[in-house]
Amino acid sequence: MMMKAFWVLLIALLVLTREPAFTQQTIAEKMLEDQDDSSEQSELLEQILELREKPLDLNAVGADALELLPAITPQLSSNIIRYREQNGPYRTKRELLRVTGINESILSEIIDFVRVKAPSRRKVHSRFEWRTRVTERLDKPLGFQNGTYQSSSQKVYNRAKFSLADRVEGGLLLEKDPGEARFDDLRLFYASFAPNRNIAFTVGNYQFQAGQGLVLWSPYGFSKSSDPILPLRKKARGQRGYLTVDENAAFFGAALRGRLKGIDLTAFFSTHKLDATPASEVSVTGLFATGLHRTETEKTKRDQLKETILGGRIAVRDVWGIGLGVTAYRANFDKNIQQADPERNRFKFSGESNNLIGIDWSYAARDIDLFGEVARSKNGGRALVAGTRVRLNAIRLAFLYRNYARDFQNLHAFGFGEKNGTTQNEIGTYTGMNYRISSSTNLSAYYDIFKFPWRSFFQPLPVDGHDFLAQLEHKINKRLLLTLRFREKTREEAESLVSDTGRDLSRLVERRQQQWRLQLDLRVSGSIAFRSRFQTVRNRFNGFSTDASDSNEDGFLFYQDINLQPSRSLRIRSRLTFFNTDSFDSGVFQYENDLPGVVTNRALFGRGERWYLLLGYQPFKLFSLSIKYSATRRNDTDVIGSGPERLQGNLDRRLALQLETQL
Repeated sequence: MMMKAFWVLLIALLVLTREPAFTQQTIAEKMLEDQDDSSEQSELLEQILELREKPLDLNAVGADALELLPAITPQLSSNIIRYREQNGPYRTKRELLRVTGINESILSEIIDFVRVKAPSRRKVHSRFEWRTRVTERLDKPLGFQNGTYQSSSQKVYNRAKFSLADRVEGGLLLEKDPGEARFDDLRLFYASFAPNRNIAFTVGNYQFQAGQGLVLWSPYGFSKSSDPILPLRKKARGQRGYLTVDENAAFFGAALRGRLKGIDLTAFFSTHKLDATPASEVSVTGLFATGLHRTETEKTKRDQLKETILGGRIAVRDVWGIGLGVTAYRANFDKNIQQADPERNRFKFSGESNNLIGIDWSYAARDIDLFGEVARSKNGGRALVAGTRVRLNAIRLAFLYRNYARDFQNLHAFGFGEKNGTTQNEIGTYTGMNYRISSSTNLSAYYDIFKFPWRSFFQPLPVDGHDFLAQLEHKINKRLLLTLRFREKTREEAESLVSDTGRDLSRLVERRQQQWRLQLDLRVSGSIAFRSRFQTVRNRFNGFSTDASDSNEDGFLFYQDINLQPSRSLRIRSRLTFFNTDSFDSGVFQYENDLPGVVTNRALFGRGERWYLLLGYQPFKLFSLSIKYSATRRNDTDVIGSGPERLQGNLDRRLALQLETQL
């Protein structure tokens, strides 16, 4: 029935499709498809969407903002501004091709994020946005049937944002998860004021990003992806108001930035509450990061710990191409943080206070830029990341070394790595390459060698591994794009054994996972596009006691995308996926199109099929409506999930609706 409905829908939509207005590939998918399964953690997507919604004016933008764009290095941002100063205002976006270092490939990555506006016509704008989203699981989990979750099953999201004359902005977010009683279970707000380019003040919920993420960053950051160059160097955005649905990610307080003759000074203060597991009236045994308050147990963890932070940053840039920054903060907790398992968490943070200080640097020359940061925590633990990016005509290279000590302790770090964001107990060397073989062929590859020199919570022994990815994109003609990808990740894992004398032992098993992908993108016209993807996964084990014939696992995924735009106001996206894997370990992740502001990287495992239909309707500029219906059927089981999230049956259907207004 699902197949018949799918093809009937396809034929009907093809008949209705008339006007061209569709573009195939997006930067968002390229950067986010290899992130972890994070259906509602949309902060990274918001960064991309914000650039798309508010393109940078090439005739007014500064170097800092330009560096937020994909593929734009500090040297390229300087070249863009230098061209403007020497030749006057840009007249078209394609004039960027006259800038030294900008080619068609780079222009295609940034063209949606820039605009050209004559300075003499620049107007003062005000803007108001309202977004409402409701998501419902049509097949109710066990927790809603037996009373474990006593409140409604809808996920409800409301967000309002405003900006006045490009000087004042702010917003409010209210959100509840399924099973939570309060429609404002999560409540965030902020206001920012920037009277000129040299002063900015933020109050309310905000985040602060600095350097390369070793001292302060948000809980999310781009990781290894099919773009082997861009994710390495973090592009700090300083202080920013926060309206994303991670309840423990934002500071609450105030931040003030001032700029004077090339020197940036920032001071910030925060006092905010965190969810934690209470151990006594004066101690907790670890943070509770889910943000869920559905059951009595989860409610007891709410706001159990208060963190007070005071810090600052001083940064100097553009002194002979060199930039330097120093960031420091002190954090005090109103309760003692303890570790529930001191043996496995020997070097995790514990105590009532922590101090962090870091120095970051950058250097930009004609075809090379260097960057890095070194940091130290209160207990003496250190962290270091250093990298470089080099451009050699059609080849771009990147190198990065990271060394996060086992005793480096920072609850607000997010360093690049295999354990992306953990920023502790990891040493690694990364090499990336992008080679534009011709105007129609591009090769991307990276090789990452990593080691965890101390045991972790799940691994009782030090382990190491490597990660290799190669992707070839070939544009067969103007309408057809072929993508081939191979990825191999080898990592040691501990295996529990019992010796002949009855002693418990741990030995290392080598797990090697290989993924192959074949993808075809066909653009029939400006309004019709198809994508077909076939992907396989193979897990192979080599250990002391492992029987390879029993432990090896395989999986595959095939999907067909249909993307249509019958008119300027209506967009239709649909996908049908078939998957078959031996277990979750051989499962396949797929990035899905979703409602604006939502990231979905769904793990598919077992045997079954999944399909979704996404409609976007914008009858006029001030209003838009989005609807997504999805269904996943597992043919190898009669039960999906476990505990309160258990579904009796093999079908999981969901419906989501979103309304947006812009004034």
